[in-house]
Amino acid sequence: MRYKIVILFLIVLLSCGHQQSSGPFSIRYGKGYKEITDGIGRRFVLVSKNTKNISYEKSRVIKIPIKKAVVYSGYTAALIKELGHVNSIVGVVVEKKNWHIPEIRKGLETGKIVYLGEFSAIDYEKLSALKPDVVFTWDEGLIPKLEEIGIPCVITSTKIAPNLSEHIRLILFLSAFYNEEEKAKRFIKEQFRRIEEISHKLKSVSHKPKVIWGDIYPKKVLVEPENSWAAEAVRKAGGKYLFNDVQGASCMQITVEKFFSRAKDADILITYRGPEEGITSKKAFKEASELLKTIEIKPMNEGKIYFTGWRLWETADTAGIIYELASIFHPKLFPLKKHNYFFEIK
Repeated sequence: MRYKIVILFLIVLLSCGHQQSSGPFSIRYGKGYKEITDGIGRRFVLVSKNTKNISYEKSRVIKIPIKKAVVYSGYTAALIKELGHVNSIVGVVVEKKNWHIPEIRKGLETGKIVYLGEFSAIDYEKLSALKPDVVFTWDEGLIPKLEEIGIPCVITSTKIAPNLSEHIRLILFLSAFYNEEEKAKRFIKEQFRRIEEISHKLKSVSHKPKVIWGDIYPKKVLVEPENSWAAEAVRKAGGKYLFNDVQGASCMQITVEKFFSRAKDADILITYRGPEEGITSKKAFKEASELLKTIEIKPMNEGKIYFTGWRLWETADTAGIIYELASIFHPKLFPLKKHNYFFEIK
């Protein structure tokens, strides 16, 4: 009988209201309800605080606006801050030294925000004691445990790398939890207005530096695929991305042969590994990889190498990231005194 009620409840939701979506994420509006779909297609029902007796499994019902959230991703935290609710974050899985959002650092210092341990070794007792309204995570392995203890677990990542629009519009999905959809829409509109301004300035540019974005490890290489927001950001900033025939998940592994066949001609390599991992120079970068000791690539010599650091993943300002890339690719058109996201390794 209970399952029949749940099914009926879903049918009612699906048959009324309107829907907004970006990639796999969606929000369907019904009378007094919001039905959302997360990054792996799981459905949740968002209801007001006063709603009672919802015939739906506990871990899939979330009362909004939420007051307490645990976040795994710095980008999720940045978007929540943009919505004006950074104070709702009560737990994280990134250490204080790696946070650049001032409110998160201060919260960890004062104990208002709890560090729950590395994602692979979460302290579930601490997590349960926080009594969060929701956990926003990319870790699907967390789902069974949180369902067991009755805490909603919403996946904010996708199997396929999000494109630029999906990356920016994730804020709209998160806004549903705070009843801040109008604020999210204004933010999205402004982001795309600024990106369009950059594109307009680049219309007369003919020369585009050749760019690769990925990581070189001792025995493997990872790259951002053509469909990713990172690759699109390079193109929007006036660069020529060299892995436009690679499709898949963020930072995906490809063959060494394919990587180096492109890297040998690249003007710029963007990597996630920098001083935080002991990579302080081109020499140190080469010494950290057996592959680089045997194969020459242009960015190691006359080209340039930039690392991103944690700041890139802790900002909601994607337009600002693209402007900074444009300042690297075309400094005369886009003057910038200080870099916040990309730092050169010499």
